[in-house]
Amino acid sequence: MRIQRFLLSNLGLSLLVMIPLVGCVQVPHPFEKKEGTAGGKLTAPPPSRLIVPVPTESLLTDKDSALFAKDMVQAMLDQTVPAVVGPAQKGDWLLMMKAQSQDGTVTPVFSIVDPSGKILATRTGMPASVQDWSKGDQNLLMQVAQQSAPVVTEVLQGLQARVMAADPHSLKNRAAQIYFEGVTGAPGDGNMVIARQFVISINDKSNAIQSKKDKADYIVDCKVSVVDGAAGTRGNPVQHVDIVWRIVDKHGKEAGKVTQINDVPAHSLDVYWGDTGTAVGQEAAGGIKHVISNYSGRDIKPLSDKSGGGNRTLLAPPDLIQK
Repeated sequence: MRIQRFLLSNLGLSLLVMIPLVGCVQVPHPFEKKEGTAGGKLTAPPPSRLIVPVPTESLLTDKDSALFAKDMVQAMLDQTVPAVVGPAQKGDWLLMMKAQSQDGTVTPVFSIVDPSGKILATRTGMPASVQDWSKGDQNLLMQVAQQSAPVVTEVLQGLQARVMAADPHSLKNRAAQIYFEGVTGAPGDGNMVIARQFVISINDKSNAIQSKKDKADYIVDCKVSVVDGAAGTRGNPVQHVDIVWRIVDKHGKEAGKVTQINDVPAHSLDVYWGDTGTAVGQEAAGGIKHVISNYSGRDIKPLSDKSGGGNRTLLAPPDLIQK
């Protein structure tokens, strides 16, 4: 994990800001009066299951076709799409694969098929020479799968965005309802100051505080930890402040985390947090907005009819996304 070092001018302290893991956001300048914008990779929630049948028109041997299907499943799993190799069953979403040969070049073709059997979109993958493809080279097949999986995932996200755009109750068409469970663990007036500023900062046209937990789309809580640390660069004692905001959806599934880390002069926050608490709340609100947007897919552009393939009528698939 890479570590970047920043200087916080108003406190005169060096900061350690770690690049986030998948599903997490770490605010780029903890405690500064600046809205957080950094974000981990969070894909829109994928289909409940995507079946990848072993291709029968792949221009490969049966053995290599099976390996190609396995490579594609692994590549989709790496994109957080729950894919499995297997025959098509009623009600399944399918990723159909085949290959076309022309002028000494083989081009893999990927089609997304809905449970009714309609092809919603078709994309081509990385071309290869007929000679290399026919050998069933494992490195080549794996490379094709790895390069194609993000494209397929983008199409799935676009399909879901199209469904959301047509649904007046989706987060594309209304504000996300957020139930805030408060801040715990901060010394002095930190819990109150941070919470108050967070509530002020989170409210906008896309996000709103909801007072009833059972009516919320997302639930947010914040835990603060302040522990004694090593002496600072000038030998002055410091304390390590670790603030973690956890965001879960209405089903209890974690949507992401926002983490704020800093070293402060020892006991400087024992009583009053002041501008520091205000900055924490502001930063966290920006990071949490980012998590919700990524997790819900509300900012993803819907897939247009012209972006599809085969049957260009993109039907609204009711179970495409299941969290």
